[in-house]
Amino acid sequence: MSITSRTPSIVKRWIVFNLVGTMGILVQMGTLWVLDSVVHIHYLVATALAVEIAVLHNFIWHERWTWADRAAKRTGVVLSRLLCFHLTNGLLSIAGNLFLTRIFVEKAGYHYMHANALAIGACAILNFLSGDRFVFRSGREHSLKGDTTMIHKSKGIAALLFVIAVSSGLFTPIRAYAADLHPETVKAWNSSVEATELRIAGELSSQKGFLALDFQDSSASAKERQEVLSGQIPIKQVSIQNAGGKAIDVPDGMIHHWRGSVFIPGVPLDFIFSRVTNPGKEDMRQEDVLDSRVLESEPGQLRLYLKLQRSKIITVVYNTEHLVRYNWQGLSQAFSSSTATKISEIERLHGNTEMEKPEGHDRGFLWRLNSYWRYQQVPGGVIVECESMTLSRSIPPIFEYLVRPIINEVARESMHRTLQSLKVRILQSYSLHAAGSRT
Repeated sequence: MSITSRTPSIVKRWIVFNLVGTMGILVQMGTLWVLDSVVHIHYLVATALAVEIAVLHNFIWHERWTWADRAAKRTGVVLSRLLCFHLTNGLLSIAGNLFLTRIFVEKAGYHYMHANALAIGACAILNFLSGDRFVFRSGREHSLKGDTTMIHKSKGIAALLFVIAVSSGLFTPIRAYAADLHPETVKAWNSSVEATELRIAGELSSQKGFLALDFQDSSASAKERQEVLSGQIPIKQVSIQNAGGKAIDVPDGMIHHWRGSVFIPGVPLDFIFSRVTNPGKEDMRQEDVLDSRVLESEPGQLRLYLKLQRSKIITVVYNTEHLVRYNWQGLSQAFSSSTATKISEIERLHGNTEMEKPEGHDRGFLWRLNSYWRYQQVPGGVIVECESMTLSRSIPPIFEYLVRPIINEVARESMHRTLQSLKVRILQSYSLHAAGSRT
């Protein structure tokens, strides 16, 4: 029996439904891209228009292919089905896509194209059931009363979906900020920073070791040190605990704390630390840093400007300022810390115009940023270790299992990229320095 025979199985009909849906996705995503990137319509309005075009496309194919065995013979029935398709599947797609797209973009931080793809998948099953059991049900054209009943039911469903959409603010322009930094969130951050800096101070003054990797059980410490010396860049997530050994709760926010280490062979510590205390453009150059400059330099500290870019599904750019403090710990060890004193998300306007959003009243992807660096001279080179702490908005629990792995992946990649870039820059600078010393 062919897939378009008179009575296809539910599985075959589902396959055809998804083939049509795949074509509809291409139509919807292509239309969305054109409306947003070419015509520059707001992404929510563009989403609604793109869905409507895809709905019309899908209806034609469903009528002539997916439910061809139930094809309507009269124009009035086709129009009735089209109306019901709009009032159920169509409005479900529009309301569902708008609601989920907004949630994924503004709550989870997804790029609008990725968010739209996830919304499409979530609505697919409901759309199929609605089409099979309601819109294209068999025998419906034999009863005009049945058509009338179906239309009334469709209107009821449509009204419910419309109320949900309007109550969610889906059909109004969204210019409000997606997140606010609350005082209790800042308080939790400050407590976490205090606990972290207290631990670090104890480790720096300890006789047991110097690097954070030294303060594990002996086997884990030896393994990680060997990984670093062999050229790897081990990266670990760090838990923050209060004085009582309990995790610090962060209301309406999340703290991301990671540690990584890299070995820079053949370079003395004094050369590396000279680049830290007197950085040039090349010392701050990396993929995430779009621009940089020293704002102020004093003995033992610097103030830096960095234009940072974070890219993973969604791209966010910030104007930031940092207070960097540094000091030697004997002859073979050194320590530095960097505290962001300003983090302002940049909103790109028309052309190259930029506007800073008020700090703490933005999309909430980066509210705070601290980093702590340790440098240890060892035989053959220097081990550089970095601990990074950032504060961002919280994730709705329903989406956390989807978003958390992405956040962790971004953090790992960012730490790896930072340390690898540092290693490459130092080796290149030292090579030029050594060549200049010989001439």
